[in-house]
Amino acid sequence: MSSSRPRPEDDNQDLNLDNNNNNNNNKRQKTDHDQEEQHKPKIEYLESCTQLLASEGVSEEENFGCVRLPDLLYHDDLERIVQFNFTVDLEYLMENIHPKVRSKIPITVIHGHRFDESKRAIQAMLLFFNKKGIQSVRMVVCTANLCQADWETMTQGIYQTPYCPLKPNKPTKNQGGVVGSEYGSRFERDLVNYMNAYNTSLREIRALVRLYDWSACKGILIGSVPGYHKGAAMELWGLQKLANVLRTHVSLDQDCVKDGSTIIAQCSSVGSLRGQWFQRDFTRCMSEAINASKAKMPEIKFMYPTVDEVCQSHSGIISSAGFLRLEKGVYEQSKNWLDTHLCKWISTESGRQKIMPHIKTYTRVYGFNSIAWHLLTSANLSRAAWGEFQKGNTQLHIKSFELGVFLCPSLFETPEYTDIQLLAATVHNPKPMPITLSNNSMTTTNEDGDEDRITGIVPIRLPYDLPVEAYRAQDKCYTRQYSRDACVQLFGTDAASDLFD
Repeated sequence: MSSSRPRPEDDNQDLNLDNNNNNNNNKRQKTDHDQEEQHKPKIEYLESCTQLLASEGVSEEENFGCVRLPDLLYHDDLERIVQFNFTVDLEYLMENIHPKVRSKIPITVIHGHRFDESKRAIQAMLLFFNKKGIQSVRMVVCTANLCQADWETMTQGIYQTPYCPLKPNKPTKNQGGVVGSEYGSRFERDLVNYMNAYNTSLREIRALVRLYDWSACKGILIGSVPGYHKGAAMELWGLQKLANVLRTHVSLDQDCVKDGSTIIAQCSSVGSLRGQWFQRDFTRCMSEAINASKAKMPEIKFMYPTVDEVCQSHSGIISSAGFLRLEKGVYEQSKNWLDTHLCKWISTESGRQKIMPHIKTYTRVYGFNSIAWHLLTSANLSRAAWGEFQKGNTQLHIKSFELGVFLCPSLFETPEYTDIQLLAATVHNPKPMPITLSNNSMTTTNEDGDEDRITGIVPIRLPYDLPVEAYRAQDKCYTRQYSRDACVQLFGTDAASDLFD
């Protein structure tokens, strides 16, 4: 009987079969991998140009991606500074300017020290540069006064435009159409309109601004200027300007329309909320969108620190009293509204739980981390800042100067991208991804079918955690009156009068 043991060539045949099977599997795996890579969503992260300021009370890791004043000013090619602010510490300003240019460059300061509240200047800066004969400018909008405490010990926000070059002799397509005898982008027109509301002393600066091409700026300026605004002028400012922008530029995502959303108002001071202003004017304007009629009305949440949060903060309850407050009596006057809408200042993800907010943001959020629109501004939650509609909505009355920068997905759209998403980012997740990421929704081909387009994601570093957390029954709202009473108990009536009266 012959042996059943396979011959050597039979062994090789089995080995070859195994190799062939492995090769076929590898080919299939490689093909599957290639197809997966081919259909993998193509994502590009775009700059929002908004950041938080670095704070002393958090670690360097938690300050990653944040801005310090020298980042803006300590440049040896700085040619000129124009500074708008309510409070300016000139010594602090000068020590942060590069020593090579500190004593040479012209510095213009428009401040609020001699104005009443209705005439105060907002926090904005124009920085002009000249690097080897190439001139450029950038604008900075910041929620901080120009003093060390505001820049280094509080939660603040900042928007910086790109470096904008001088215009060529003739207008280009990107620079927009003719505006009177001038041409310019939307950003330039809004900036010049805002500066026109000051006085003739800014004539030289306005002329200087018009020399530069601001068309690279994606944000829309939302300003407020004091006055009784009627007709076409009413459309330019405050709540009416924001409502117009929302109706023109914001088309709510289907998830937002179907599942609902929340508008989070977050600021450092609150005016009187008596009467119907909040629901009639503020909520109505904030809820606008191109497809607002198809969407559920958003929830309104107002974020404000509790007494415990302030007591445990880096600043402390008394040193915080000057900037973190409700106007006297507001809580008592508006208790029912506040109890319904209040949510706590929680910022553990960004490491700023104990850094009290001076920042002002208004943001419509939905889903896990999606943002329909975001506004960084100097405007607190008040009629003085946003305006009150009067005389059958034919007049808008505003009492103060404010300036903010509005962002939404459509402002970043180009032929290169099929989709733009604004997503909430944290220091631990600076490049967030959508929860509902899918090949079908994130990758398509262009009309010619030549190549895949790219999804653009714009990370927005919010100063608080999502989802927001409502006040508990035992939580107390940190009001100006509470802080004054605490000051009386600790230091006496005279000290409290110096701080609060």
